[in-house]
Amino acid sequence: VGIALFYVDRYFTITFGQGHDNPVTKRDFQLVGLTALYIAIKTHGQSRPCLMSTTDNTSLSSSSDDAAAAAAASSATVVFNKLKFSLHVCASTSREQFTARQIEECECRMLHTLGWRLNPIVPSGCVIELLVMFLPCAMMEHDEGEGGSNGQSVIQNFVYDCATYLTELAVSVAALSLVYKPSVIAYASILAAVDILLEEDESSLSSRVTKDTLIEYDALLNQASCRHFELNKEDVFKAKEILGIMAPNVSELFPSPFGGEPTLVAGNELL
Repeated sequence: VGIALFYVDRYFTITFGQGHDNPVTKRDFQLVGLTALYIAIKTHGQSRPCLMSTTDNTSLSSSSDDAAAAAAASSATVVFNKLKFSLHVCASTSREQFTARQIEECECRMLHTLGWRLNPIVPSGCVIELLVMFLPCAMMEHDEGEGGSNGQSVIQNFVYDCATYLTELAVSVAALSLVYKPSVIAYASILAAVDILLEEDESSLSSRVTKDTLIEYDALLNQASCRHFELNKEDVFKAKEILGIMAPNVSELFPSPFGGEPTLVAGNELL
């Protein structure tokens, strides 16, 4: 959603900057918005990342030496599940207001106007990078016991889902999207998701996510970002506070994976 809104904003900004004085009709705006969503999903659409199990890779390499096994394990990277959103499916979501041909023609105009610059910096993209790259490293020494890589994957998926949800909501909140950097919003969303796990008292969880894990995670991020988050710590906590006010029941929408039965929340109670 954040990427699609960026396309819409840039498209109309460039269009009117080129001397286009005609007012934008409601139908034109809807077509551009739908096409922007189609481009965003086609280019960046992905569901939760699937982590390749390092234990599987090492077992396959049992006949080789330790160096080869370690190399195979380190090569186990993240595999993303690309979302399939065809042109005809996109047209069907408009309730027959627009045809596939109209969306395709609008897509060509938008790509030409944007100069094919389709990779904006948005909070949801930062969540993917920050979470996938650094959270497993901070958890590694805590996952040597029972659960191991499986528990790590469950926690990572939970934080990914919860943080991405919060960053998408932040797009519509001017106090966040127009004030704080995308990286700050992303990190605040991740901390909000981790807080849900830290509030869980189950012993099975305490062996995987602790305050020490969060401290190690923060240290890794600051080392990799040249103390960017340390220098913006005040903004991070302010953004996190706004997220808490914006979505106070997010812990009910995303219950801890190590807690009890999920709690069903009515749609009007989410925000």
